[in-house]
Amino acid sequence: MEQTVQTEHAAQAVSAIGPAADALTLSADQLLAAQREVLSLVARGASVHETLSAIARFSESVLPEMRASVLIYEPTTRSLRKGGWAALPSEFTEAVDGLVPGPVAGSCGTAAFRRERVISVDVTTDPLWGAFRDFAASHGIRSAWSSPILSADGALLGVFGMYYGDCRVPSAAELSVADHFVHLAAIAIERHRFDAERDWQSTHDGLTGLGNRRMLDQAVARWSGMSDPPRLTVALLDLDHFRLHNENLGHRIADLLLREAARRIAETTNIGECASRFGGDQFVLITPAQGATLDERFGRVMAAFDRPFDVADMRVRLSLSAGVVDWHPSETEFDDALYQAEQACKAAKSRGRERWIAFGAAERRAADERRRIARILGEAIAERRVKAHLQPIVSLATGRTVAFEALARLAGPGCAEIMPGTFIPIAEESALIDGVGACVLRDTCRLLAEAGPALGAVTASVNVSLRQLVRDGFTRTAREMVAEAGISPERICFEVTESEWLEAEGPARDALLELKDAGFRLALDDFGTGYASLNQLQQIPFDHVKLDRSMIARLGDGGSGDAICEAAIRMAHACRVPVTAEGVETEAQAAHLKRLGCDRGQGYLWARPLPPLEAVAWMASDQKR
Repeated sequence: MEQTVQTEHAAQAVSAIGPAADALTLSADQLLAAQREVLSLVARGASVHETLSAIARFSESVLPEMRASVLIYEPTTRSLRKGGWAALPSEFTEAVDGLVPGPVAGSCGTAAFRRERVISVDVTTDPLWGAFRDFAASHGIRSAWSSPILSADGALLGVFGMYYGDCRVPSAAELSVADHFVHLAAIAIERHRFDAERDWQSTHDGLTGLGNRRMLDQAVARWSGMSDPPRLTVALLDLDHFRLHNENLGHRIADLLLREAARRIAETTNIGECASRFGGDQFVLITPAQGATLDERFGRVMAAFDRPFDVADMRVRLSLSAGVVDWHPSETEFDDALYQAEQACKAAKSRGRERWIAFGAAERRAADERRRIARILGEAIAERRVKAHLQPIVSLATGRTVAFEALARLAGPGCAEIMPGTFIPIAEESALIDGVGACVLRDTCRLLAEAGPALGAVTASVNVSLRQLVRDGFTRTAREMVAEAGISPERICFEVTESEWLEAEGPARDALLELKDAGFRLALDDFGTGYASLNQLQQIPFDHVKLDRSMIARLGDGGSGDAICEAAIRMAHACRVPVTAEGVETEAQAAHLKRLGCDRGQGYLWARPLPPLEAVAWMASDQKR
């Protein structure tokens, strides 16, 4: 049983007035019915207001001269908020909403502060009610009994208040009734808090505390379901170079950075806006800001990142880029608006990062074109209209064709004008690159098998993206394709781009070694332009490296072009790896590369990428020379 605390004045009033127990006859059936209905409300997930109001109503039916209220303690604001009531007017509940517990804060505020029951027999003279006497008189309150609602571990949940129009001293039976309803209120509030925490976790990101995709979906559905929705702005916010921070500082520090970045974004968020973590280092902000107010709105977001981030005794500079687009829910699907915001964000990054760009007419046309190409590409993959065109690779020492590279081309109506430089980046962004790679590999295996002796022992190079490389089962699929075609795995050389191959340790390295063990050849493409080092080159058994065409274009420039190219060739040869130069267009370039020790060349000097029949004929003719 809780301790009952009375003021000195209340104790004197007890002796003068005397207990009122004789007038009360408690009904066990009433109490049991009340308990059943309250527990039923809790079980079916009724709102906390509905449940607590039912408790107040039942308590008033047991004690007809009493008016009850249930206040809920809110830890974040450290205040008591309105929970449930019955006979008390709404003006009363609004007035006490937000009451801060304290040593002299009426019966409820003091009971919450002391975590003990407080009995004010006469509020007109009780010192606890000094600041509230006029308020009590305006609502006809003369006596107030307040019981704190505590959890099993003693945490404050709220306060159960009982109010009378005359001076009263509680009897043991009345206090027993109060305890009964305090217990029911504790069950209701704790269940509500449990449900609220569960709901919060289901709609918020555990790391940053911002909304997650579920919350975003709910907000979008709410706006889309309005008969007259407001015009809104959708923004995609993307942290700049966050991957490098993740790699260089480690995941723990990177998580701290993400949490602080999210906090700064949240600080700029206004009522009526929706901020959520979209995934990784991306956030989505939906705001009613429009027109001229966009400068001020997103200026605040950008300014929030002007200050450096102090995490784990380190000072880190972090910026973000953003793409924004108008969104009217009744006119445009949200996914379309988000795609447009993503394209604008990419434009912001391409223009130097640390800025926001609005999705305008030019961006809209570019986005529509990218989506059109993605649709055509998807159809071409499904219908196996992604074909391999072959470009010869020539020995600079003998001038003979020793290999060829299989390059993706689209076949079919409307595809001829879509060049690889256009559709390959779109394939990589839209997850279609797996399909493109599978089509090219299958086509190449078939060509090698069908050409037979016409191609001699030349090998075929096939590009593979990091996304394909680390996918489970890639090596198994490649083995199945060469087995189906009846060719040796040694006839296929997989080219991986250096800029994608970032780590000498990790899943990419494991996948490359697995391919090597299966008998395939390996080549490091665009060597000298990305992240590879001599140490990394030594750890992977590459059969070839390929110099990027940008290096070949600088040969003979009288500056550093020759030195850089020669250094790359020497580094590869130090690892006993032959070198192929891409993009060779002139005899002078070929001669220069030969003098530098380069082993092989590829480019328009010898042949453009050719359709299969033309390529086979070209190489068969070359074999006879």
